[in-house]
Amino acid sequence: MLSPARVATAALLVLLALANCQLAHSDPPAKPSASAKRATAKRSAPIKKPEKPAARPDPVEQNGPIFKDWPKPKLALVLTGEQLGYIEPCGCAGLENQKGGLRRRHTFLKQLEKEGWPVIALDNGGLIRRFGREAEIKYRKTAEGLKTMGYNAIGFGVEDLKLPGGALASAVVESELFVSANVSLFAADFGFPQKFVVAEAGGMKVGVTGVLGDRLQKQVTNNEVVFQPAKKALAEVVPELKKAKCDLYVLLSYADIEETTALAKAFPLFQVVLMAHGADEPPHESKKVSGTNTLLVEVAHKGMYAITLGFYDDKSEPVRYQRVPLDHRFADSPEMDELMVNYQEELKELGWNGLGLRTAPHPGGDFVGSESCADCHDKEFNIWRQTPHAHATETLTRAKPPRQFDPECISCHATGWNPQEFFPYRSGYESLKATPLLAGSGCENCHGPGAEHVAAENGDNKALQRKLRELLKRTSTGAAKEAQRDNCMRCHDIDNSPDFDFDAYWDKVKH
Repeated sequence: MLSPARVATAALLVLLALANCQLAHSDPPAKPSASAKRATAKRSAPIKKPEKPAARPDPVEQNGPIFKDWPKPKLALVLTGEQLGYIEPCGCAGLENQKGGLRRRHTFLKQLEKEGWPVIALDNGGLIRRFGREAEIKYRKTAEGLKTMGYNAIGFGVEDLKLPGGALASAVVESELFVSANVSLFAADFGFPQKFVVAEAGGMKVGVTGVLGDRLQKQVTNNEVVFQPAKKALAEVVPELKKAKCDLYVLLSYADIEETTALAKAFPLFQVVLMAHGADEPPHESKKVSGTNTLLVEVAHKGMYAITLGFYDDKSEPVRYQRVPLDHRFADSPEMDELMVNYQEELKELGWNGLGLRTAPHPGGDFVGSESCADCHDKEFNIWRQTPHAHATETLTRAKPPRQFDPECISCHATGWNPQEFFPYRSGYESLKATPLLAGSGCENCHGPGAEHVAAENGDNKALQRKLRELLKRTSTGAAKEAQRDNCMRCHDIDNSPDFDFDAYWDKVKH
């Protein structure tokens, strides 16, 4: 069985066979050959403009209208959560085709306020999904953004609590928004964060607390975080909340539906319970906890929706429910634009080393850049250079704000990175200045590092030449396509390319 390193090499060799390539002589010519000159001429040919894609239905129309026939409510309760690190849409599939992002969320909230709606905004937590320096920065920036938006309370998610205590404390202190009945930082009796909050809007008082479910607590290994069982903690906090004599009580439950339902039944004081780990999309209609009058709210994942509950002095319909898709009907907020610029500038200033990224050797060897493939594979090279892959890094420089210093972006937009773990391989892309030949999603992202192959083609390794010839005999065109399917899906996943169809896209890039 071939090793993973050699599978990548085999895929490259399939293309060599298709192109009827001949292995070069062991002594490369001192001067460019005629074929090399022709290849250079071909590479200088103008790039064809890609065909304009067929018009797509406007996602706003597909997502439907919001607040249809709603009069101004006495109170608008806006509920969000489980952002999971998606601080803004990446734009890879077109911003108009993606939902979510702090910039749109802020605009939505400002529109409600402009209409004169009294708003209380609560977030269930789950702001990030990874561990490391970038996750810490993203957590702090998100908390800063929610404070700017006027949020009243934020809960804790599992991944949030895996951050170092200092990063958590910084966000808690600076925002003054975090709340939990059963999560404490550093010590159980430290009173940090606050156990509950009471917010007021539209003449209504709203009492809010939060919990992290007992089962989810087991996923957190952090000596700087102290937990209590959720039920025990709520039994202590609920009497204090009652003293506030609120008009509405809300529980931010970062727990699964089974545990959330049990807590809602045990503490009927809460008329609204916001849960985590729900459906991929929030339901179109409100629902209640079985056997109670408690509204159970799911916000889904990645910050793509905001749920709004409208409260009215109307006995026939005291509460209205609306799921709000944060699509391109909401323009980018200038305040969040500035926050995103500051976020990217901080990443740029720290650099890969400051973000704690360390290079790792690739099992297939070193990267050399797509130009090294061009002399022998001029036809294939010219097909590649007319695809968006060739300009992937350039698109990041044109983003608003530019994102070429963001490892989560560059890992799919340059050559020589791991796109799911977000770290560079040794000899992979460093920067446009230091490694310009590794800009773009180049040949080696699909076919593996090319240093050994180039050495063999140049006659530097006769043993490797023989091995390459053997591999040529054992590969086929079908194997080449199927070998790339999973590789393509590493970047063209459901988040970055929700409409990606491998078989359809293959015809656009095959060579």
